[in-house]
Amino acid sequence: MFDNSILFPSLPAVSLTETLIVLTIASIAYFVVFNKFEKHVPIRRRIIKLVILVGVLAVIGTLFSRFAFWSAIALMTIGQIYVHGVYFPKHGVNGWTAEPYDKYLALTERMKGKK
Repeated sequence: MFDNSILFPSLPAVSLTETLIVLTIASIAYFVVFNKFEKHVPIRRRIIKLVILVGVLAVIGTLFSRFAFWSAIALMTIGQIYVHGVYFPKHGVNGWTAEPYDKYLALTERMKGKK
């Protein structure tokens, strides 16, 4: 990959190792730890979603810098903590177990603007 970011040459770009570490951690989290949250989504769609996410993060890290890469991950983490720790419990869904599951599905559909 690149040693320096493309748009900000004075800043270091994200390395391939960092990108692969994020892909590994995200895969374990997505398919093992938090599998119960998206068990209704086909596995192929979940893999495509993960590859697109890591690809976009790699582009951010290459174009802008390692700082932007890790900042984007931090913002996504903060968002997930809020959704699972505050938003879901506030609406009667357990943020750790996604139970009751039918209520969880209805809530996520509403969050996506489908209902």
